[in-house]
Amino acid sequence: MTAIGPVDKKAVMKLLIPALICNMLAFTSILPLFPTILNYYSKEGHRDWLYDISVKGLQSFQEAIGVPHSERYDKVFFGGFLGSLFSALQFISSPTLGSLSDIYGRRAIISLCCIMTFISYVNWLKADTFAYFVLSRILGGLSKGNINVATAIVSDVYSPEDHPKGMAFIGISYSLGFLVGPMIGAYFSTIASPDAPFASPAIFSIVLTVLEFGFLFFLPETLDLKEQKSLDDIKKTRKELITPKDLFQFTAVNAPQEKKNEMQKVGWIYFLFLFLYSGLEFTLPFLTHLRFNFDNMQQGKLYLFTGLLMLPIQARYVRKTPIEKQKAVAEFGIACIIPAYLLVAVAKTPLVLYAGLFFYAIASATVVTSLTSLVHVIYPQNEKGVLAGIFRSLGCLARALGPVISSTFFWLLGATTCYIMGALLLFIPLILLKRLENPAAKKTV
Repeated sequence: MTAIGPVDKKAVMKLLIPALICNMLAFTSILPLFPTILNYYSKEGHRDWLYDISVKGLQSFQEAIGVPHSERYDKVFFGGFLGSLFSALQFISSPTLGSLSDIYGRRAIISLCCIMTFISYVNWLKADTFAYFVLSRILGGLSKGNINVATAIVSDVYSPEDHPKGMAFIGISYSLGFLVGPMIGAYFSTIASPDAPFASPAIFSIVLTVLEFGFLFFLPETLDLKEQKSLDDIKKTRKELITPKDLFQFTAVNAPQEKKNEMQKVGWIYFLFLFLYSGLEFTLPFLTHLRFNFDNMQQGKLYLFTGLLMLPIQARYVRKTPIEKQKAVAEFGIACIIPAYLLVAVAKTPLVLYAGLFFYAIASATVVTSLTSLVHVIYPQNEKGVLAGIFRSLGCLARALGPVISSTFFWLLGATTCYIMGALLLFIPLILLKRLENPAAKKTV
């Protein structure tokens, strides 16, 4: 399939990017609210069986790995538990929704995801018990296939050579969401009523989702009819879309084995990187509280700092780098996360900590976007939705497992040892990537 003409491409991205920004603002605004949420559900009248089971289970895990009893740590672990649940659900839903977009079209499936997200926020608004709140998060996690459908749309409208430009736009929308959304959520946490702490943020998320649906309503279909798959194709590959072994082997992608072998190599690099990366992301609040006694606002400034760095890197560096050099960009990004881990490991002052976060921001802005472009350039002929879903699902699995493993090592071995181990282990995906033959270079020959 040839790339869609410049006018159509521009029209698609003008609708897709604001839709993704609305989605990310709604999604990230909840993150600073977890302490308020847990306080609400711990009270009599809102506390239920699921909350009690969750608290006991997490406390047993904390005791096993030596976490000192602290309300703050309890909340971080609870937030991590819900985040891992969210990622695990995306691991299940992403490849299926991506493959369905190859049958029913991108516009239909991304709109379906938006409707499911809307329902999850309505449930959140009415969630007077913890079980009801978890149900809303389950619906939200299952609906997050919109990201891989958006990736498939980029693959539809951009040629393989220009794929990084489209992915950079998606990355920018993510950065904006993570830059602004938590700040909005922090504001909501300061004005939240003890009796109805979710009213304002839930209504805010509902309004944003309605705006998102408005943009998607006018989004043109980008799937070429020649590439449209049948429902029988999906039925044949149902197991291959949910079994971890088949996902790592890209079994559901109808491509020559030689191409699948290349995809598998990129997939493993992507998984290993995100597995280790998400560990730093999750344990950072523990470290900043232990060493520097940072409060929520000071920790929010850390993410503001990284977000402000990520935006220009994605807009000026990643977007303008040609596809044949995206492998080098990914290598540079993984190489940067290694000193990030080491600096955080030895940081005794905020200045050294921020120096580590500088390298962390470079990795955050480059690696995922570049590796996604590389896997899509290997075999761009068809099944872009399936490929995007599988690749995204591997990342979700990494984000579901990484925080649990890293927090265990953090408390058993200490922060310094944990981060030094992370830095050393990150040499594995870096070496694997350096040994990988550049898939994009073959396209230019």
